[in-house]
Order: sequence, then C-alpha cells, then structure tokens
Amino acid sequence: MNSTQGQAVAQSWADRKRFTRIIPMLAVMYLLALICRNNIGYAFDGMSQSFNLSATISGLVGGIFFIGYLLLQIPGGHLAQKVSAKKIITISMVAWGLVCISMGFIQSGGQLLTMRFLLGLSQSMLYPTALILIGKWFPQRERARAIGYWSIGATVSNFIVGPLSGFLVDTFSWKMLFVFQGIPVLIGVFFWIVLIAETPAQAKFLSEKEKAYLEAEFASDAASADQSGSKGGMGLVLKNKFVWLLTAVFLLNNMFNYGLSIWWPTIASSVTGSSYTIVGILSTIAPLLGLLVMFLVSGHSDRTGERKWHAASILIICGIALAISALTGGAPFVSIAFILIAQGIWGGFSPVFWTIPSIVISSAAIGAATGLINGVGNLGGFVGPYLFGYLIDLTGSTQMGLFFIVGVQLMAGLLLATLRSPKLKTAQQEIQLKNGLKTQ
Repeated sequence: MNSTQGQAVAQSWADRKRFTRIIPMLAVMYLLALICRNNIGYAFDGMSQSFNLSATISGLVGGIFFIGYLLLQIPGGHLAQKVSAKKIITISMVAWGLVCISMGFIQSGGQLLTMRFLLGLSQSMLYPTALILIGKWFPQRERARAIGYWSIGATVSNFIVGPLSGFLVDTFSWKMLFVFQGIPVLIGVFFWIVLIAETPAQAKFLSEKEKAYLEAEFASDAASADQSGSKGGMGLVLKNKFVWLLTAVFLLNNMFNYGLSIWWPTIASSVTGSSYTIVGILSTIAPLLGLLVMFLVSGHSDRTGERKWHAASILIICGIALAISALTGGAPFVSIAFILIAQGIWGGFSPVFWTIPSIVISSAAIGAATGLINGVGNLGGFVGPYLFGYLIDLTGSTQMGLFFIVGVQLMAGLLLATLRSPKLKTAQQEIQLKNGLKTQ
C-alpha cells in the first residue's frame, strides 16, 4: 500500500470514529445550553404578568444573559488551549444546569435579571472552549464540517425548544419551564465525563495508525500557519485588525440572530394569533431548512477551501429574506414564511465563519482571539433583543424591530466581504490540492 492509499484509509477510519464519538457529545452539550438560553422568549408573557414588565424590560431580561456571557470568554479560550477544554465544559455544565433550575423559583424581576446574568456567566467559557476542543481533534480540511456537525446541536435545539417550551408553558407554567429544562443538563454531565477525551493522544478508541495520521495532518497545518508573535500575549490579539473585523461581524450577526430568535414567539403569536404550542411547532420549520443549508454550505466550503464568500453570502441572503418578511406584514403567511426562511438559511453561517479565525490569526493568539470574538460579538445578543423590545414599546408593533435587524445583518455581510488576507487564498489552495481539485 502506498502512502496516499494509507492516508486515505486512515482518513476514512478517523472520520468515522471522531465524527461519531466527539461531535455527537459536543452537539448534545450545545443543544442543552441553547435550550436553557433561548427558552426565555416563551416566558415573556408570564414574566410580564407576574412582575409587571414592559417589552423593553423583557428585552433586557432576554439580553442581559450576554453581559455575563462576555466576561469569561477570553480566559476560557486561553485555559482551554493551555489546560483542559474537557474540564472547563464540565464545570460550565454543572453551573448552568443549577442556575436554570433555580430560575423556576424566582420571586421578583430583580431576581430574574440576576439569574439570567448568572446563566450567561456560567456559559461564558463554553463556545471558545468547544472550538478549541474541535481544533484539537479535527485538522483544517475537516474543520468546517466538524463545526457544522457540532452546530447540529444548535439546529436540533430549535426543533426542541419551541414545541417543548410552548407545551410546558401552556401545560404547567413559565417557571416550571426552567426547572424541566435544567435537569437534563446535570444528567448530561456524567456522559460528558465518561465519553470525551481531551486529545486524540489520550483517546483509547483511536488506533496508533489514526493517531499518526492526525499528527501528520496537524503538523501540516502548523507548518502553514503563522507562528509569529508567540510571546505577544493579549497585546497580540488586541492589535490584530482581523480580530476586530471578525468581532464586529459577529456582533452585528448576533444582533440579528438573537433579536429575531428571542422575540420570535411574540412575533409569531401576534401575527398568527396562535397559542405558544402552535408557535413552537411552527418554529421547527426553520431548522429543517437550516440542516440542509448547513450540510451543503459547510461541505462545499471544505471541498473548495473557500471561506469568506460562503459566510458573507449567507448573511446578505438572510437580511434580504427578513426584509421581504417586514415588507409583507399585511400577508401573515408570507411574512412568517420569510422569517422562517431567514432563520433557516442562517444555519449555514457559523460552521464556515469559525474556520476563518484560525486561518488569518496566528496560532499563538487563537485561543484568546476566539474568546474575544465570541465574547464581544455576543454582546449583540444583548443589544438586539433589548432594542427590539424598545421598538415594540415605541411603535406598538414588531415591524420596526424587524427592519432594524435587517439593517444590521446586511451590514455584517458587507463588512465580512471587506476581509482581505493572503492567508485565506493560501489556505484555500492547500485544501484544494489535498482534495485533488484544481487550484484557483
């Protein structure tokens, strides 16, 4: 067997084992996190009645999560790179499971704000840590697919959070919603500890042949990466123009994403006049489209090695679809359909976007840079829901809020399109060579 054939066999075996062992556990973990994060929209009516909250304050409750979510992003990425991603995620799961359950016992609006802040804080190291863990298991030419398959957890959460949250609120109460959705997190901790290994070298289920294959792949990635500035620390990150551009893109994108997703139950119920159970069922349509888009976009991006335009196009198309929804408010079916299309197409963005930082940012800075991009970027999750609620109070309808998030999403796409780095082209050509394609 020649070396090329040997590499192909190792690739096939490694794909099957790593994509079926590591990614499912990451996806389940992320699914549980997003359920506890995004269920708040289904509790808005109950919270407003219990604590006399305006739409603006409800938006603040939805968004204050992301203030806490910002605080430990950078140290989380750094510790995941230097110490243990597995241990950080274990601690995070215990913390947010307990906080989510505790939200079922709050007695005031102030306590509600405090617990949402603590929920964000307990999940704040999660995303950069998971990305670092994926980086330890999947080389560059597999990474968009790996992140895409991991993001299935986010997509599947949309199948679950809507119908389940609507059912729990309609059947029990908005407080029991949090209790029932926090308990599975604590159960999941046991499986996480048992099934996840920190690195391929520590995994008993990988053969020496596959470990050698991965070692060679990571060595090839390292040889192509920019290793400069290894002693620059946080200063290296803060001075990097690509870090701030990607942070701005991610912030604008999250203003769109969370402004739309957290207020979706209110938008859909006001347009259709339906119960939360029906609204929850409607919310499952977008993830079906999202799964299809995610597989197609991330797979094509990995085959061709092109990253920027795949991600930027998704943002622009989402903005256009939502603009059509806002302009067709007089036709409820059309308006809701285009909201669901926008949410579905968005599913193709994250898997490709998160391959870009490790290409244009040096390996010495990637842990802290990922934390900064995700942490500051997720402040959009505070600004989007809060301003959406403010616009509801100001205008008495959701239409102006929709126009607002249309604008920020189009800005995000156009800003990402301005990214210029020769490393993107080099990485694209190297992946095309590995995949047997003609370089562009």
